Amino acid sequence: MDGADPGGGSLQLGQLIDDGHGPAIRYDLQRVGLDLADVWRGTLCPRRVIDLVEQGPDDSAFRAALRGGPDHRAWPLERHMQALMVDALNTIWWVNAQANSKKKVPRPKPVQRPALAASAKSAAARRVLDLSKHPLARRLPEKYRRST
Repeated sequence: MDGADPGGGSLQLGQLIDDGHGPAIRYDLQRVGLDLADVWRGTLCPRRVIDLVEQGPDDSAFRAALRGGPDHRAWPLERHMQALMVDALNTIWWVNAQANSKKKVPRPKPVQRPALAASAKSAAARRVLDLSKHPLARRLPEKYRRST
């Protein structure tokens, strides 16, 4: 089998199923008239399943599962972009109102998104960069340290 794809998609598909994406893959395949069990029956190539799932639409169950679960199903990229635009417009209106008002104007709340709080906390946790152990790191001068 020289020149053949050594993986054939079996390992990738197995990993996706093992990661808990099996039901989403099964649902997306059923939407196009295929059955995930056909892989084990030998009538459907694992590589084809991977290709179909990777090229699925934004509102597919698999893409929603990758984004965080079924709550994300109704939130394709366009919906996220619309929410960002509404938030930006609300902020512009708030800044304008704040500048032209003698009273403090309450800041507008952002458009509710699925799992916004959990993803914001995890994103903030990922952004922490500790360079204290870097070979060129120096201690921060006293005047720049926060008093706690």
